[in-house]
Amino acid sequence: MVKLAVQIKATLEAPVGEDFTFMFKVKCSSCREEHPNWVGVTPTETHEISGSRGEANLVWRCSLCKKENNISRTSRTADFDDSFKRASAAYTLDDSDNQRWGTLAVVECRGCEVVDFDPKGEWACVGAESGTKFDEVELSNDEPEWTDYDEKAGASVSVMELETRITRA
Repeated sequence: MVKLAVQIKATLEAPVGEDFTFMFKVKCSSCREEHPNWVGVTPTETHEISGSRGEANLVWRCSLCKKENNISRTSRTADFDDSFKRASAAYTLDDSDNQRWGTLAVVECRGCEVVDFDPKGEWACVGAESGTKFDEVELSNDEPEWTDYDEKAGASVSVMELETRITRA
């Protein structure tokens, strides 16, 4: 009898580029109405908050109660130089082996809640053994798996069984 181990090796890094748009499902904290569409939060875009001198990465008005809500990246924290910083939020092979959750971004919500995240967009992965970079990794809730071949390592690489969750920071 031969025993075979089916293994994956991948490092899932934060989004490629500075203009990655995080796609969220949001709902109003006042009336609990959920926005009907996925909304995009782009870290490099800011919008003025009505009646304030402040800005946020996303400002939207609830269609039911008409209350204005906003989402911003948080200020610098001990864990991250920037809540959306590309290189610091990596999901490693060790994290995968130990089934740990990795934080990709921390957002501050005012008047609303983020209830779901769609990883839709272009990501970057690095081969665990070879260091080969894969810059055009397309992921989404509809297509949560990705496979390719690492010629340096002579093996296939993949991102499988991708799950997302929203928790308190």
